Amino acid sequence: AARWEVKEANKNGRGTRRKRHHGGGEAIWETKQRLRVKVLQRQLQRLGEGAAVSAERRKLMVELGLLTADAGRAKLAMEQLAAALELDPEDADFAVRAPLLCLYMEEAKTEEAVELVIGPLFKPLMPAAPAKKTSKASAKAPKAAAVAKAPAGDAGAAAGGGESRFAAAVGLYSRAVLKYIKVAVLGEHRTDPGNAAAEEVELVRFLCEARAQNPFIAEFLAFAPAFEKHFPSDAELPPIEDTPLEAVERPLREALEYICRHRQLAVWMDTDEDIRKFVREQLFDEEDEEPGAEEEPPMRPLPAAAAGDGQILLRWRKAREEAMELWAEDLQAEAEEDAKGEGEGGEEEEGEGEGRADRTREGRSKPSRRRGTAEEAMLEIRKQLSIPENNGRVWFTDWFRRFGHLGKTPRVFMEAYPDELEVIPGEGSRFSVALKGPVTDAD
Repeated sequence: AARWEVKEANKNGRGTRRKRHHGGGEAIWETKQRLRVKVLQRQLQRLGEGAAVSAERRKLMVELGLLTADAGRAKLAMEQLAAALELDPEDADFAVRAPLLCLYMEEAKTEEAVELVIGPLFKPLMPAAPAKKTSKASAKAPKAAAVAKAPAGDAGAAAGGGESRFAAAVGLYSRAVLKYIKVAVLGEHRTDPGNAAAEEVELVRFLCEARAQNPFIAEFLAFAPAFEKHFPSDAELPPIEDTPLEAVERPLREALEYICRHRQLAVWMDTDEDIRKFVREQLFDEEDEEPGAEEEPPMRPLPAAAAGDGQILLRWRKAREEAMELWAEDLQAEAEEDAKGEGEGGEEEEGEGEGRADRTREGRSKPSRRRGTAEEAMLEIRKQLSIPENNGRVWFTDWFRRFGHLGKTPRVFMEAYPDELEVIPGEGSRFSVALKGPVTDAD
């Protein structure tokens, strides 16, 4: 059984307690947290009834619920946050909906989580749904739209303050993992054959829309073993509103808020053993660049290193370096596994993998995972330039996977061969290429 099913079957209301710290700053921090809980409980007891004190009661209940959640007492924290939500059902300050949804997800309370995600608290934060698709071949369209260079924090109504942006990220990623569980883990979408393909397309769209809201969460999920070394799940993070941040660090900090403080990494990793590969293949391995356009890097660029950079930014850079190594190792291991399977001549047994979301988009063959050589890249470039209809345009659908070790984009690679190729700048990021050497038969 999938780990998610086991977790759901064994729900008992107990939270996942944080690892106890001994000595030093961590012990002091825990003591302060416990003392603050006692103060809040006394303040709540002293409050009377009536509308005049409801706002103060809600404020205290929210803080108490968050502290209780940080202590790992999930059931009690859910009750406290639910009580705070009753005092302000609209959650005008976005203080309740995100942590409450994270607790539902952590405790595998699927029905409650779904109800919250599709309800009035999160619906305004979601991008508008596109026209309904019925074929997996249409998956490319929603994916291209979702990842189209949208800056972090642009989904739906979440373009406002930091609280709404974080709530939108929590809602979008929760919606995506809930859909993954339904489609790829439980296969529940197959109960309606006429709608199964549409559900698989929707899974890809949900994942892409979540990435558009905060790409750093997706990066952490796809390469979790590399990032966990630098940002462990039990790391103590002070509330984001109490932490002075540079603008560039805020989306990183929001990603850590979701992954670490609200412990959502375990929610994703507990679905099944393929989740990292699925996220990586859908969001990082495959590319949707148009011919002649400057290829976008697979991960959102970080600012250049500078004196005074914060610890989050410094550690993220280091984690990303290790993530790139992990990526190469994953691809190599998968290539070796594929080669072994082909060598044995065995085909996947009928029904094996049934119910899994399609790992590649319809209409495109699965690209080779073998690293290409400079000679192969140049041969492909010359072949494309030999076709008059291309008008000097060069297009690789899987450059990073095949030739990324030679240059981060085709343009970077071609500019390294000025004696053979001339890169001609065009409008915006577009460009064309001309051969300098003699044209040879590319076949």
